[in-house]
Amino acid sequence: MKVSRHWASMFVLGSLAILVLTGVVGCGEEVVVDPYQYASLNGIMSGDVKDTTHTKIELESGELQEFGLFAFEVDAPEFEYIVGDIGIVRSGNQLHFMVAKDLQNLAPRLAGTMLGVKQTFSPQPTHFVIERIKRDGVIEVEDMAAPTGYVLPRLLRAGAVDITEPGKDMTDANWKKRETLSALMPENEGDAPLRFQTGYDRIVKVPRHDLELEEGVEPTAEDMAYYVVLPLGSWEIVDLAPGADYMMDLLLSEDLPMVASVSPISWVEDYQARKIEHEVIGHVVGTIHINWFKYANTFVQGFRDEF
Repeated sequence: MKVSRHWASMFVLGSLAILVLTGVVGCGEEVVVDPYQYASLNGIMSGDVKDTTHTKIELESGELQEFGLFAFEVDAPEFEYIVGDIGIVRSGNQLHFMVAKDLQNLAPRLAGTMLGVKQTFSPQPTHFVIERIKRDGVIEVEDMAAPTGYVLPRLLRAGAVDITEPGKDMTDANWKKRETLSALMPENEGDAPLRFQTGYDRIVKVPRHDLELEEGVEPTAEDMAYYVVLPLGSWEIVDLAPGADYMMDLLLSEDLPMVASVSPISWVEDYQARKIEHEVIGHVVGTIHINWFKYANTFVQGFRDEF
């Protein structure tokens, strides 16, 4: 469902209004109308479902403005992956994001329920906030407070991705041969990094290769790093975009290869440093940015370009 900036801002205002719609029946009898209309996630996201729930708010001018509530009831989905407050739903080649406070622990209770959700346009991408849980026609939980501070990955439109980027087989990059590594760098200092499409069969997440921990101290989440592991040299993935980390964890959890656009950023010029063979990742030869990578039919921004 496409929404203009005007409608998106109006939605924020409209969501502050009372969400329970009422009508008058017979002799003044008031009846509560369920604001959540039943639909499928695919139907909502494709725009096939028309938003028929509305509320009104008085503008400063005194004019009454009517807004869609974007309130829907959906069958509780099977989550492809959950991290904290965020759940990822895969339907064919479509990805949907659903959020609720502590969804990771809430999810096991949702099987067989109907969820009242709000379609939300900020932060992007468009996603669903769980507001109500109903089981066998009976509301178990309602008016659920939305989580705050959750981070969603940036998804790129197919038109924003240059699929004509040249391909490159990086397996020739050899830790013993500096010319195979330097050839992946820009010709002149200050030039933009080279970009090319490639595929990797093996991505791992392990403690950083240059990490120094005191004896007996376990590595923390901040101590972990992602590596592309190739036969003749491994590359550390750096400067990941917000949300790209758990999308990469999703690839790892399903043991899937990575199809991506990459840019080598630096190579290890010191031969003695390249010569060190690390457990799991072998010889580290440099760092790379993941410009984007694919999951299902979705392009995920991998590089955090504000660095």
